Amino acid sequence: MSESVGKELFSQGWAQGTYLFCESLSADFHLHCWATTENLEKQLTDKRNTLILLSQNCDITAKYTIEKTIEFVIARRPKKKKPPHFLNLYAKSTRFLELELTDGFWYKAEASKVLQIDKQDFINQITAKAIQPSALEKTDCEVLTRWRANRYMRVALPDSFENKIRSLRENNIFDNGLEHAGSLYLSLEPFEESEHYIVRLFALHRQNSPPESYDSLFKKMEQVIESLNTIEGLTCPYLEKESNENFEAVYPAMRRSEVTVELLDHFIRWNFDSISLSEGDNEGIDKDI
Repeated sequence: MSESVGKELFSQGWAQGTYLFCESLSADFHLHCWATTENLEKQLTDKRNTLILLSQNCDITAKYTIEKTIEFVIARRPKKKKPPHFLNLYAKSTRFLELELTDGFWYKAEASKVLQIDKQDFINQITAKAIQPSALEKTDCEVLTRWRANRYMRVALPDSFENKIRSLRENNIFDNGLEHAGSLYLSLEPFEESEHYIVRLFALHRQNSPPESYDSLFKKMEQVIESLNTIEGLTCPYLEKESNENFEAVYPAMRRSEVTVELLDHFIRWNFDSISLSEGDNEGIDKDI
């Protein structure tokens, strides 16, 4: 067993964010993998599936005795070509991520569909089948990295707050208009089970979004905040006179140049998982048959 097998993989172009289409794999590829996902053989012989490499480059190139395996996520092309769900873009949801690959289709990755394979077994397999890696765009690779990290950085909100805003989710208040929100940032007082909350919320204008999209995002977030303020037990100081100097410069939508690290210390990042699940995108890739 070569200690440098990881470096050999990397020299062949296998880096974080590279991928291969499952139709190019051998029929017994699944025998070399282990995963929590069911029906692995079926997953890896599905012609609509692809494997995207999640492992960081330092882990790929690490000595075999230190890092024996590399990690992939399964992503699937929809049966019928369709645009991506906006909450599955830019790592907004931690459950699903949609990426456009070289064949022009959007593929949906599912966080629960992760597998590992021994580095030596992998290089044997790709050598036998002469498989060459395809690569995500640099920005998409950055999104992939953030998506994977966000899976373990989520903050659970108090159940009482979640119950209060359930009607907004059910009425699709978050549907449409947030395409140019890179993240939502939330401040709750208190951050525990309570009958009343002071709620401060803003959307961070997404990097590389057209400048003109800021105004529409601002209006959308004003609508969201106004809706929150109508719920019994929720108060949004933005609609009144903000009395806390830490939040005097907080607006419904913020440009990246307006947000400081000091300001973010007072907020948590609100992941879009519960929002996405309420908007008809709660089905995993196995449902698309």
